[in-house]
Amino acid sequence: MENKSSSDLTWQEYEAITKYIYEMLGAKYGIKVKGYGKDCKVVGKSTVKHQVDVLTEQLDQGKPVLCAIECKFLKDKVAKDTVMKLHNIMIDCAIASGIIVSKMGFTRDTVTYAEHLGIKLVELREFDDGTGKAVRDVTLAELEIHNNITVRRPNILTIDLGSIQISEENQIMAMHFADYAMIQTPEGRTIPFNKYLRAFCDELHRNKTFLKTITVDYPPVAGKLVRKYDDRQYDIEKISFTGFLCEIDASSKRSFQIMDQVWMIMKEIFEKRSYKLTKNGIIFRDL
Repeated sequence: MENKSSSDLTWQEYEAITKYIYEMLGAKYGIKVKGYGKDCKVVGKSTVKHQVDVLTEQLDQGKPVLCAIECKFLKDKVAKDTVMKLHNIMIDCAIASGIIVSKMGFTRDTVTYAEHLGIKLVELREFDDGTGKAVRDVTLAELEIHNNITVRRPNILTIDLGSIQISEENQIMAMHFADYAMIQTPEGRTIPFNKYLRAFCDELHRNKTFLKTITVDYPPVAGKLVRKYDDRQYDIEKISFTGFLCEIDASSKRSFQIMDQVWMIMKEIFEKRSYKLTKNGIIFRDL
């Protein structure tokens, strides 16, 4: 829903906002908007067509019950003549109930007369907290997400090639990348060294024994280990890995607030209820 300041709102948009609010509030009670705007017309017993700003319908034992809503986007308080006009339309068109929505409120006589006739009065205006700000932040909900995660991770302690033992963590991590470490055979074949690293990690997972150090020897391959990340070569006399499987608690808890901004305030005069409409079109009861 597009929102604007009160100086930008037009009476057509004010009607559309009113229609939206009653459509949302009435949905759970089976109330539907039958029509709104300049093309919303009802024909009375007099055969005269009457324009109604918003017309809602609710079924009562299978019979439609209508409600006419009059929107007054005025600079002054609504006078009792508006109540009289709406009441006459209701009588002529057999409309069961009526509501007058005003941006500026109602005169004292209007309130008295509307209460006498059973017509509801509603103030609908932009929110202003007295500081000149037209909107106010509001927390719609707070979410707390718990992720219970346990990660099983192989931990390689040493790589033993006979001619060299590699135990520095960063060097072992670098050798997981196929382009960083490879075996060059005398015949000119190239074997990515991470093939052996993956095989050892799989063996640790299959073993399923946590924090128990194991060593696995693989058949050596004639050739040299070429490490591109430091441009060094080592003869391969053996291929042996030592390491263990560990469990890491990767659980986390995160909290989120769903924020919005109050845009408009709606007060039902006789029912003494009020609602707030946010900039994103969420309506909630103001307790």
